[in-house]
Amino acid sequence: MPLRTAESQHQPRYRYTSTPLTRMRVCQPRGEYVADDSEPHPHFDGIWKEALRHWLPQCLVLFWPDVHAGIDWSVPPVLLDKELQQLNRIVRTGTRHVDILARLQLKTGASALLFIHLEIQAGRITAAFPARMFQYYIRLLERHPEERLFSCAILLDSQKGEATQTFHRENNGCALTFRFPVVHLAAWRQRMANLEAQAATNPFAVIVLAQLQYRATRPDATRMASKLTLARALAKWNYTTDTRRLLFHLLDSLLTLPELLNDQFLEILEAEETAMMDTMNSYERLLFRRERTAGIAEGKIEGKIEGKIEGAAGILESLLQRKFGSLPDWVAARMAQADAIALQRWSLNVLDAQRIEDVFKD
Repeated sequence: MPLRTAESQHQPRYRYTSTPLTRMRVCQPRGEYVADDSEPHPHFDGIWKEALRHWLPQCLVLFWPDVHAGIDWSVPPVLLDKELQQLNRIVRTGTRHVDILARLQLKTGASALLFIHLEIQAGRITAAFPARMFQYYIRLLERHPEERLFSCAILLDSQKGEATQTFHRENNGCALTFRFPVVHLAAWRQRMANLEAQAATNPFAVIVLAQLQYRATRPDATRMASKLTLARALAKWNYTTDTRRLLFHLLDSLLTLPELLNDQFLEILEAEETAMMDTMNSYERLLFRRERTAGIAEGKIEGKIEGKIEGAAGILESLLQRKFGSLPDWVAARMAQADAIALQRWSLNVLDAQRIEDVFKD
Protein backbone atom coordinates (compact mmCIF):
# COMPACT_ATOMS: atom_id res chain seq x y z
CA MET A 1 0.00 0.00 0.00
CA PRO A 2 1.19 3.58 -0.61
CA LEU A 3 2.60 5.43 2.38
CA ARG A 4 0.70 8.08 4.29
CA THR A 5 1.84 11.65 3.85
CA ALA A 6 1.86 14.36 6.46
CA GLU A 7 1.09 16.97 3.81
CA SER A 8 -0.59 15.08 0.98
CA GLN A 9 -1.79 18.32 -0.63
CA HIS A 10 1.84 19.23 -1.28
CA GLN A 11 2.87 16.12 -3.17
CA PRO A 12 5.33 16.89 -5.97
CA ARG A 13 3.94 16.84 -9.49
CA TYR A 14 5.29 14.32 -11.96
CA ARG A 15 4.28 11.84 -14.61
CA TYR A 16 5.85 8.59 -15.64
CA THR A 17 4.28 8.50 -19.10
CA SER A 18 6.89 7.63 -21.71
CA THR A 19 8.00 10.58 -23.80
CA PRO A 20 9.85 10.74 -27.13
CA LEU A 21 12.91 12.31 -25.56
CA THR A 22 16.41 11.00 -25.69
CA ARG A 23 17.61 7.76 -24.16
CA MET A 24 21.09 7.85 -22.64
CA ARG A 25 23.39 5.06 -23.83
CA VAL A 26 26.61 3.87 -22.18
CA CYS A 27 29.79 4.66 -24.08
CA GLN A 28 32.84 2.63 -23.16
CA PRO A 29 35.38 2.86 -21.77
CA ARG A 30 34.80 6.02 -19.72
CA GLY A 31 31.29 5.18 -18.50
CA GLU A 32 29.85 8.45 -19.77
CA TYR A 33 26.62 8.83 -21.74
CA VAL A 34 25.52 10.18 -25.08
CA ALA A 35 22.04 10.86 -26.38
CA ASP A 36 20.31 9.10 -29.22
CA ASP A 37 17.36 11.24 -30.34
CA SER A 38 15.65 8.35 -32.11
CA GLU A 39 15.11 6.36 -28.92
CA PRO A 40 12.13 6.77 -26.54
CA HIS A 41 13.13 7.89 -23.08
CA PRO A 42 11.29 7.10 -19.83
CA HIS A 43 10.47 9.74 -17.24
CA PHE A 44 12.71 8.23 -14.58
CA ASP A 45 11.81 10.81 -11.93
CA GLY A 46 8.15 9.84 -11.82
CA ILE A 47 8.74 6.10 -12.14
CA TRP A 48 11.17 5.91 -9.24
CA LYS A 49 9.23 8.35 -7.08
CA GLU A 50 6.15 6.17 -7.45
CA ALA A 51 8.09 2.99 -6.70
CA LEU A 52 9.66 4.45 -3.54
CA ARG A 53 6.38 5.87 -2.28
CA HIS A 54 4.57 2.55 -2.64
CA TRP A 55 7.33 0.12 -1.67
CA LEU A 56 9.67 1.85 0.75
CA PRO A 57 9.91 -1.21 3.09
CA GLN A 58 10.66 -3.46 0.11
CA CYS A 59 13.37 -1.03 -1.05
CA LEU A 60 15.07 -1.19 2.34
CA VAL A 61 14.85 -4.96 2.64
CA LEU A 62 16.46 -5.25 -0.80
CA PHE A 63 19.27 -2.72 -0.40
CA TRP A 64 19.72 -2.22 3.37
CA PRO A 65 18.25 -5.25 5.18
CA ASP A 66 19.90 -4.36 8.51
CA VAL A 67 18.11 -1.00 8.53
CA HIS A 68 14.82 -2.67 7.56
CA ALA A 69 15.17 -5.13 10.44
CA GLY A 70 15.35 -2.32 13.01
CA ILE A 71 12.10 -0.63 11.96
CA ASP A 72 8.66 -1.32 13.43
CA TRP A 73 6.66 -1.64 10.20
CA SER A 74 3.39 -2.10 12.11
CA VAL A 75 3.52 1.71 12.43
CA PRO A 76 3.04 3.08 8.90
CA PRO A 77 5.81 5.41 7.69
CA VAL A 78 4.79 9.02 7.12
CA LEU A 79 6.18 10.86 4.10
CA LEU A 80 7.25 14.42 4.90
CA ASP A 81 6.66 15.97 1.50
CA LYS A 82 6.37 19.58 2.64
CA GLU A 83 9.62 19.46 4.60
CA LEU A 84 11.35 17.73 1.70
CA GLN A 85 10.32 20.51 -0.66
CA GLN A 86 11.79 23.06 1.74
CA LEU A 87 15.04 21.10 1.87
CA ASN A 88 15.22 20.91 -1.92
CA ARG A 89 14.82 24.68 -2.15
CA ILE A 90 17.76 25.15 0.24
CA VAL A 91 20.01 22.51 -1.31
CA ARG A 92 19.95 23.51 -4.96
CA THR A 93 21.59 20.63 -6.76
CA GLY A 94 21.16 21.43 -10.45
CA THR A 95 20.89 17.68 -11.11
CA ARG A 96 18.01 15.34 -11.81
CA HIS A 97 17.16 13.42 -8.69
CA VAL A 98 14.38 11.86 -6.64
CA ASP A 99 14.22 12.30 -2.88
CA ILE A 100 12.13 10.57 -0.22
CA LEU A 101 11.92 11.76 3.39
CA ALA A 102 9.94 9.59 5.81
CA ARG A 103 9.38 9.40 9.55
CA LEU A 104 9.66 5.85 10.87
CA GLN A 105 9.31 4.20 14.25
CA LEU A 106 12.12 1.96 15.37
CA LYS A 107 11.54 -1.27 17.26
CA THR A 108 13.06 0.48 20.28
CA GLY A 109 10.13 2.91 20.19
CA ALA A 110 12.27 5.85 19.11
CA SER A 111 11.40 7.98 16.10
CA ALA A 112 13.73 8.15 13.10
CA LEU A 113 13.98 10.05 9.83
CA LEU A 114 14.90 8.22 6.64
CA PHE A 115 16.26 10.23 3.72
CA ILE A 116 16.77 8.45 0.37
CA HIS A 117 18.39 10.34 -2.47
CA LEU A 118 18.19 8.74 -5.91
CA GLU A 119 20.49 10.30 -8.50
CA ILE A 120 18.78 10.30 -11.91
CA GLN A 121 21.35 12.23 -13.89
CA ALA A 122 23.45 9.93 -16.06
CA GLY A 123 27.21 10.16 -16.06
CA ARG A 124 30.01 9.98 -13.55
CA ILE A 125 29.33 11.11 -9.99
CA THR A 126 31.47 14.12 -9.06
CA ALA A 127 33.02 15.15 -5.76
CA ALA A 128 30.08 17.52 -5.25
CA PHE A 129 27.73 14.58 -4.61
CA PRO A 130 28.97 13.72 -1.07
CA ALA A 131 28.85 17.45 -0.24
CA ARG A 132 25.18 17.60 -1.29
CA MET A 133 24.37 14.57 0.85
CA PHE A 134 26.08 16.26 3.80
CA GLN A 135 24.04 19.42 3.21
CA TYR A 136 20.80 17.43 3.37
CA TYR A 137 21.97 15.67 6.52
CA ILE A 138 23.04 18.81 8.38
CA ARG A 139 19.79 20.61 7.49
CA LEU A 140 17.77 17.70 8.85
CA LEU A 141 19.95 17.58 11.96
CA GLU A 142 19.29 21.28 12.58
CA ARG A 143 15.53 20.73 12.37
CA HIS A 144 15.41 17.42 14.26
CA PRO A 145 18.33 17.27 16.70
CA GLU A 146 16.67 14.57 18.85
CA GLU A 147 15.73 12.16 16.06
CA ARG A 148 17.78 9.35 14.59
CA LEU A 149 18.78 10.11 11.01
CA PHE A 150 19.54 7.64 8.24
CA SER A 151 20.70 9.06 4.91
CA CYS A 152 21.43 6.86 1.92
CA ALA A 153 21.65 7.10 -1.85
CA ILE A 154 20.86 5.09 -4.98
CA LEU A 155 22.97 5.96 -8.01
CA LEU A 156 20.90 4.85 -10.97
CA ASP A 157 23.68 4.54 -13.54
CA SER A 158 26.75 3.96 -11.41
CA GLN A 159 28.47 0.71 -12.38
CA LYS A 160 31.03 0.43 -9.58
CA GLY A 161 32.12 2.02 -6.34
CA GLU A 162 32.37 1.57 -2.60
CA ALA A 163 29.33 0.67 -0.52
CA THR A 164 29.80 3.95 1.38
CA GLN A 165 30.85 7.41 0.30
CA THR A 166 32.47 10.05 2.45
CA PHE A 167 32.38 13.81 2.83
CA HIS A 168 35.51 14.97 4.66
CA ARG A 169 36.87 18.37 5.64
CA GLU A 170 39.94 19.07 7.75
CA ASN A 171 41.70 22.30 8.58
CA ASN A 172 44.04 23.43 11.39
CA GLY A 173 43.26 20.47 13.60
CA CYS A 174 39.48 20.56 13.02
CA ALA A 175 38.09 17.56 11.13
CA LEU A 176 34.64 16.51 9.94
CA THR A 177 33.75 13.17 8.36
CA PHE A 178 30.29 12.14 7.14
CA ARG A 179 29.78 8.64 5.71
CA PHE A 180 26.63 7.33 4.09
CA PRO A 181 25.68 4.07 2.31
CA VAL A 182 25.32 4.00 -1.47
CA VAL A 183 23.81 1.55 -3.94
CA HIS A 184 25.47 1.45 -7.37
CA LEU A 185 22.44 0.18 -9.23
CA ALA A 186 24.04 -0.61 -12.59
CA ALA A 187 26.42 -2.98 -10.80
CA TRP A 188 23.42 -5.09 -9.79
CA ARG A 189 23.45 -6.63 -13.27
CA GLN A 190 25.81 -9.13 -11.71
CA ARG A 191 23.04 -10.12 -9.30
CA MET A 192 20.22 -10.70 -11.78
CA ALA A 193 19.53 -14.25 -10.57
CA ASN A 194 19.10 -12.98 -7.01
CA LEU A 195 16.80 -10.17 -8.16
CA GLU A 196 14.67 -12.57 -10.19
CA ALA A 197 14.28 -14.83 -7.16
CA GLN A 198 13.14 -11.89 -5.00
CA ALA A 199 10.87 -10.35 -7.65
CA ALA A 200 8.12 -12.90 -7.02
CA THR A 201 7.51 -11.36 -3.58
CA ASN A 202 9.26 -7.98 -3.66
CA PRO A 203 7.75 -5.47 -6.13
CA PHE A 204 10.73 -3.13 -5.76
CA ALA A 205 12.95 -5.88 -7.18
CA VAL A 206 10.69 -5.92 -10.26
CA ILE A 207 11.38 -2.21 -10.83
CA VAL A 208 15.13 -2.78 -10.46
CA LEU A 209 14.98 -5.61 -13.00
CA ALA A 210 13.12 -3.40 -15.47
CA GLN A 211 15.63 -0.56 -14.99
CA LEU A 212 18.58 -2.87 -15.61
CA GLN A 213 16.93 -4.34 -18.71
CA TYR A 214 16.28 -0.83 -20.02
CA ARG A 215 19.94 0.15 -19.73
CA ALA A 216 21.08 -3.16 -21.28
CA THR A 217 18.92 -2.91 -24.40
CA ARG A 218 17.90 -0.65 -27.24
CA PRO A 219 14.22 -0.16 -28.17
CA ASP A 220 14.15 -3.15 -30.51
CA ALA A 221 13.12 -6.81 -30.52
CA THR A 222 15.61 -7.62 -27.75
CA ARG A 223 13.97 -5.15 -25.38
CA MET A 224 10.52 -6.42 -26.40
CA ALA A 225 11.62 -9.95 -25.48
CA SER A 226 12.84 -8.72 -22.08
CA LYS A 227 9.59 -6.85 -21.54
CA LEU A 228 7.55 -9.93 -22.45
CA THR A 229 9.55 -12.08 -20.03
CA LEU A 230 8.87 -9.68 -17.15
CA ALA A 231 5.19 -9.23 -18.06
CA ARG A 232 4.64 -13.00 -18.28
CA ALA A 233 6.28 -13.46 -14.89
CA LEU A 234 4.20 -10.64 -13.43
CA ALA A 235 1.04 -12.42 -14.50
CA LYS A 236 2.13 -15.52 -12.56
CA TRP A 237 3.44 -13.90 -9.38
CA ASN A 238 1.03 -13.79 -6.45
CA TYR A 239 0.49 -10.03 -6.30
CA THR A 240 -2.81 -8.29 -5.66
CA THR A 241 -4.62 -6.84 -8.67
CA ASP A 242 -3.76 -3.27 -7.68
CA THR A 243 -0.07 -4.08 -7.16
CA ARG A 244 0.11 -6.01 -10.42
CA ARG A 245 -1.54 -3.12 -12.29
CA LEU A 246 0.84 -0.53 -10.87
CA LEU A 247 3.85 -2.74 -11.50
CA PHE A 248 2.82 -3.16 -15.10
CA HIS A 249 2.39 0.60 -15.57
CA LEU A 250 5.88 1.23 -14.21
CA LEU A 251 7.40 -1.67 -16.16
CA ASP A 252 5.69 -0.45 -19.33
CA SER A 253 6.99 3.09 -18.73
CA LEU A 254 10.57 1.93 -18.18
CA LEU A 255 10.90 -0.58 -21.03
CA THR A 256 9.85 1.83 -23.75
CA LEU A 257 9.32 0.61 -27.30
CA PRO A 258 8.44 2.20 -30.65
CA GLU A 259 4.70 2.09 -31.36
CA LEU A 260 4.89 -0.79 -33.85
CA LEU A 261 6.83 -3.03 -31.45
CA ASN A 262 4.64 -1.99 -28.56
CA ASP A 263 1.55 -3.07 -30.52
CA GLN A 264 3.19 -6.43 -31.19
CA PHE A 265 4.02 -6.75 -27.50
CA LEU A 266 0.40 -6.06 -26.55
CA GLU A 267 -0.97 -8.49 -29.10
CA ILE A 268 1.26 -11.29 -27.83
CA LEU A 269 0.42 -10.62 -24.21
CA GLU A 270 -3.28 -10.20 -24.97
CA ALA A 271 -3.35 -13.72 -26.45
CA GLU A 272 -1.33 -15.26 -23.61
CA GLU A 273 -2.45 -13.41 -20.48
CA THR A 274 -6.05 -12.35 -21.06
CA ALA A 275 -6.93 -12.14 -17.37
CA MET A 276 -4.08 -9.76 -16.59
CA MET A 277 -4.76 -7.64 -19.66
CA ASP A 278 -8.31 -7.00 -18.53
CA THR A 279 -6.99 -5.22 -15.43
CA MET A 280 -4.45 -3.00 -17.18
CA ASN A 281 -5.57 0.52 -17.89
CA SER A 282 -2.74 1.19 -20.33
CA TYR A 283 -3.65 -1.94 -22.25
CA GLU A 284 -7.28 -0.88 -22.46
CA ARG A 285 -6.37 2.56 -23.76
CA LEU A 286 -4.04 1.29 -26.48
CA LEU A 287 -6.29 -1.57 -27.55
CA PHE A 288 -9.29 0.73 -27.80
CA ARG A 289 -7.32 3.10 -30.04
CA ARG A 290 -6.17 0.22 -32.19
CA GLU A 291 -9.72 -1.10 -32.58
CA ARG A 292 -10.98 2.32 -33.63
CA THR A 293 -8.28 2.81 -36.28
CA ALA A 294 -8.82 -0.73 -37.60
CA GLY A 295 -12.38 0.20 -38.55
CA ILE A 296 -14.25 -2.45 -36.56
CA ALA A 297 -18.00 -2.46 -37.27
CA GLU A 298 -19.87 0.29 -35.42
CA GLY A 299 -22.13 -2.03 -33.44
CA LYS A 300 -19.23 -4.11 -32.22
CA ILE A 301 -17.31 -0.99 -31.26
CA GLU A 302 -20.25 0.33 -29.26
CA GLY A 303 -20.43 -2.86 -27.23
CA LYS A 304 -16.71 -2.78 -26.57
CA ILE A 305 -16.82 0.93 -25.68
CA GLU A 306 -19.60 0.34 -23.16
CA GLY A 307 -17.58 -2.40 -21.47
CA LYS A 308 -14.41 -0.32 -21.49
CA ILE A 309 -16.19 2.67 -19.96
CA GLU A 310 -17.49 0.50 -17.14
CA GLY A 311 -14.05 -1.02 -16.54
CA ALA A 312 -12.23 2.34 -16.73
CA ALA A 313 -14.72 3.91 -14.31
CA GLY A 314 -14.15 1.10 -11.81
CA ILE A 315 -10.38 1.51 -12.03
CA LEU A 316 -10.59 5.28 -11.58
CA GLU A 317 -12.90 4.95 -8.60
CA SER A 318 -10.53 2.48 -6.92
CA LEU A 319 -7.51 4.74 -7.50
CA LEU A 320 -9.35 7.81 -6.16
CA GLN A 321 -10.57 6.03 -3.04
CA ARG A 322 -7.12 4.64 -2.37
CA LYS A 323 -5.48 8.05 -2.57
CA PHE A 324 -8.18 10.45 -1.31
CA GLY A 325 -10.58 8.29 0.74
CA SER A 326 -14.36 8.79 0.46
CA LEU A 327 -15.41 10.62 -2.70
CA PRO A 328 -17.69 13.66 -2.94
CA ASP A 329 -20.91 13.42 -4.97
CA TRP A 330 -19.63 15.66 -7.76
CA VAL A 331 -16.95 13.05 -8.63
CA ALA A 332 -19.59 10.42 -9.45
CA ALA A 333 -21.44 12.96 -11.60
CA ARG A 334 -18.29 13.78 -13.61
CA MET A 335 -17.49 10.10 -14.11
CA ALA A 336 -21.03 9.29 -15.23
CA GLN A 337 -20.78 11.83 -18.07
CA ALA A 338 -17.28 10.83 -19.24
CA ASP A 339 -16.19 8.58 -22.09
CA ALA A 340 -13.51 5.88 -21.81
CA ILE A 341 -10.72 8.19 -23.01
CA ALA A 342 -11.46 10.80 -20.33
CA LEU A 343 -11.72 8.15 -17.61
CA GLN A 344 -8.36 6.69 -18.57
CA ARG A 345 -6.74 10.13 -18.74
CA TRP A 346 -8.05 10.93 -15.26
CA SER A 347 -6.69 7.59 -13.98
CA LEU A 348 -3.20 8.67 -15.07
CA ASN A 349 -3.73 12.10 -13.47
CA VAL A 350 -4.34 10.46 -10.09
CA LEU A 351 -0.65 9.55 -9.82
CA ASP A 352 0.58 13.15 -9.58
CA ALA A 353 -2.54 14.99 -8.37
CA GLN A 354 -2.12 17.12 -5.26
CA ARG A 355 -5.89 17.42 -4.72
CA ILE A 356 -8.83 15.45 -6.03
CA GLU A 357 -9.81 18.46 -8.15
CA ASP A 358 -6.49 18.20 -10.01
CA VAL A 359 -7.44 14.76 -11.32
CA PHE A 360 -10.24 16.18 -13.47
CA LYS A 361 -8.33 19.05 -15.05
CA ASP A 362 -8.08 18.78 -18.84
